Amino acid sequence: MTPVLGRKKLPGVDEQALKRLGARRRWGYWVWGIAATVIVAPELIAAFGAGWLPFTTISKLTGHLERRYSVLELVVIAILVWVLYSTTRVPPATHSGKPKPEGRPDPTRTPGGRLTLRAPAPRSPEHFDDAGAPRLFVIAAAVSLAGIAIASFAAANWWDDGKPHYHVGYVLYGLLGLLWIVIPGSLALALGKDIPFPTFYRTVRNLEDSLASRTWRNSTGPALAWLVSYLILTGLVILLLHLTLYPFPSITKILNPNG
Repeated sequence: MTPVLGRKKLPGVDEQALKRLGARRRWGYWVWGIAATVIVAPELIAAFGAGWLPFTTISKLTGHLERRYSVLELVVIAILVWVLYSTTRVPPATHSGKPKPEGRPDPTRTPGGRLTLRAPAPRSPEHFDDAGAPRLFVIAAAVSLAGIAIASFAAANWWDDGKPHYHVGYVLYGLLGLLWIVIPGSLALALGKDIPFPTFYRTVRNLEDSLASRTWRNSTGPALAWLVSYLILTGLVILLLHLTLYPFPSITKILNPNG
């Protein structure tokens, strides 16, 4: 057979290793790992009383907005109910790779795990996770990350309102939510199109499966998989309560200082 032009094998390069490195499940680790770091690290720093970061925590920003616009408390609760309701009504792990029957009004899941009202591509979640991300997505991901960093830096230098740096938080968390959650979710819901990285739930599930498959001594892999999932879920629930009932858990001392 005649070799395909432009597909020459590079010497000393393991193509299978490169394919695994660029798999969509790996991009899920990068995307949600960065998002978790940006959100959790400031929360932990603030919990220990440090305030040297040039932006506020997402919980303090949410509490600030809720005090200024009380209706936003209802919006936060509505978002939490949407997450819980959609997860219960259409479990993320139920996608079978079969197209959505025509005429059915019920939502279903795309191969990437997102809600959609359109017929998703007839691919299994495993096929989606193992496929490589397109080069255009890699470029777009790098550009979006650089854009968020540059916009946050610009806000910190030219639009900063001083401590607790709410303006920088508007830019940082707003762009993260828009580019990594709102746009991918909207494309999937309306058009059935998947952005080439799995959802947060699927990424946690992939991490759990990866750890559980490790053949370490004394069944350390499955135990670690369970522990990691438990810690992630616990941290997420605490964060959601913190956002809804800010400044939970200190709210009990505010409501009853002498209790």
